[in-house]
Amino acid sequence: MHDSMNRINISMSNRPVHSIPRGELWLGTDLLKRAGYTDTLENHFRLVDQLGQDMICLPIADDTSHRPVLGYRYFDCRDLNQATRNRDRFVAAVVDGPFQELTNRMGLMAVLTGWVQKRPEMARAYAVEQTKVLELISGCLDQGVHAVVIAEDLAADQGLLMSPTDIGTLCSSFYTRAVPIIHEANARAFLHSCGNITQLITLIKTWQVDGLASVQHRANDLPGLRNALGSSLVIMAGIDAELLASDDPRPDVLKDFENLITSLAPGGGLILSSSCGLYSGDFFERIQRIYAMADRLVED
Repeated sequence: MHDSMNRINISMSNRPVHSIPRGELWLGTDLLKRAGYTDTLENHFRLVDQLGQDMICLPIADDTSHRPVLGYRYFDCRDLNQATRNRDRFVAAVVDGPFQELTNRMGLMAVLTGWVQKRPEMARAYAVEQTKVLELISGCLDQGVHAVVIAEDLAADQGLLMSPTDIGTLCSSFYTRAVPIIHEANARAFLHSCGNITQLITLIKTWQVDGLASVQHRANDLPGLRNALGSSLVIMAGIDAELLASDDPRPDVLKDFENLITSLAPGGGLILSSSCGLYSGDFFERIQRIYAMADRLVED
């Protein structure tokens, strides 16, 4: 475990490591079942050890009643206390951001049409969610987590769900408060969004996050995205859904993965992770083969 913590810290300092660190935002109940485990906190640690991952990420929520069923469980801050106490493992809390909370509660189309038709009301609703999320982040930091991943799906594969200006107007007040709070606790701030977020480069720079987590390479061109955002940015990604979807991925998918690893790994700042989460039991053997492939590419 000392080696795992060192690999993460070295990579986050943008220094090369012999073996690419590994992590995953979401470990699904079905994946745990395939490994022979029930979905408990202790078994999450056991699965992380079995897969050779260097960090453990725990989705955290105060209220799960309005959240979609996605195949993985949520934990609470009490679980974080147990996860960080007397363990030499990098622990990250994964927290849905205010925009994601709004869409969880209201539905995406209601949020988007509400922003167009009833902007003041939607801004007030966002402010309510912002306060709750900031309190949850503070609670996570009180338990000694090493990082907070803010999960917000702001885009689809073809582009943003709202204009960059509207996203800045709605969301920047949260990030300009949340990221300093995380940094003041000597923790790292990561942003997750599905889809193509390249139009948010200027805005993300102002948010001063330390890294991007589980973002799609094919939608964004991760080396190009990192170059645009700055070489100190940590990329926790690299395994797109197409690579996990089959026991025999297409040659172009394999080539993209090879190019990505050889481009990003040598300089550090890469934590190998999927862009979709390991929710399916079918991914258990596949992710191990992908890790072995990445190791061979680094050795070569």
